Amino acid sequence: MNKLWTKDFIFLSLSNLFMFGSFYMLLPTLPLFIVDSLQGEEKHVGLIIGLFSAAQIFSRPLTGRWLDYYSRKHVFLLARILFALCMFFYLGIASLFVFFLLRFVHGFGFGMATTASGTIASDIIPQERRAEGMGYYSTFASIAMIVGPFLGLVLLQAYDFYTMFLICTLLSITSFVLGYFIKVSKTEKSKERSKKKFKLTNFFEYKVVPISIVSGLMYVLYGGIVSFISLYAKERGNVDLAGYFLGILSIALIFARPLSGKVSDKYGSHLVVFPGFILAIIGVLLLSQTQTVLTFNISAALIGISFGLMLPSLHATMLELVPAERRGTATATYFMGNDIGIASGSFILGFIANYLGYAMMYLSSTLFIVLSFISYLTVLHKKKLEQKQETSLSS
Repeated sequence: MNKLWTKDFIFLSLSNLFMFGSFYMLLPTLPLFIVDSLQGEEKHVGLIIGLFSAAQIFSRPLTGRWLDYYSRKHVFLLARILFALCMFFYLGIASLFVFFLLRFVHGFGFGMATTASGTIASDIIPQERRAEGMGYYSTFASIAMIVGPFLGLVLLQAYDFYTMFLICTLLSITSFVLGYFIKVSKTEKSKERSKKKFKLTNFFEYKVVPISIVSGLMYVLYGGIVSFISLYAKERGNVDLAGYFLGILSIALIFARPLSGKVSDKYGSHLVVFPGFILAIIGVLLLSQTQTVLTFNISAALIGISFGLMLPSLHATMLELVPAERRGTATATYFMGNDIGIASGSFILGFIANYLGYAMMYLSSTLFIVLSFISYLTVLHKKKLEQKQETSLSS
């Protein structure tokens, strides 16, 4: 079996850890920065995520094309430089308008960086260990999701915004340096690509749209959890439960990902994806009806395990559908589905919560899990038909 933990894989994973660490440090601290330092209002806080997400989605198809047409490492390093520069410019922000402009550019750079690193990961990881490798690769971002917000708040309490932004900048530069030493093998350029003629296939990979829908529908649930879990915990009488919930969810995710990848590679993705759907439904049903701290935390663990089981396998399945020279565009399309799922989840589930309350909102979110399950069955059915056709042609 080909080696997974190569120098390039380790450096790429660590590069992602530092980049995501700096990113997550800003999540709980930027709202405070707007209100305390830029004299903004609470209504401006929503634009932090809105502008960032919009730019991230916009950057995906462009980055996918660049990755498949130009040097993947050059695109990767350019994205890391742009991300680090944006972190540096937070140090001198004094205007609310300039802040939001920078936030948009930052989102574009983050979209570029994550698409590029995801594509390079698919090139580095051995094919027969793809789900396992994607599980470990994603785990580094999950670790950053736990450590980053905590570190950002600690730095803010001990020092000030300037120091926190400076640390974020140093982490971003470290991410670039680590990425610089990654060796990326050259891939054959897609013959369909043309600089002069505009084609949608230059920016979107239609073969991965079905599996992107499966993943995107699950990210609707994730978007609802991230956006409203604090308010739901407050409604239940203990706002601190939100922090425990996200922590337990992240830890469960970290432990489930590598194991699920190994099982998926050896026995097939359906053996981890199907249990993932079941655990997700049980976890969300329990969350919607929870009345105690114990059930609140159990629901977090079940949802975290479900995501840990499913996401690496879905990502690996997506990569199986395209040739190597189309991985950049395919990864961009897949990540766009996830971005749209998170954004629409915040909007749709927020609309439901406004009229029916948070408990009914989480209860209704099981519908998206069911739709994701049906979509996954469709993907499996199509895959089996294609395998039968290939067998009949070869015989």
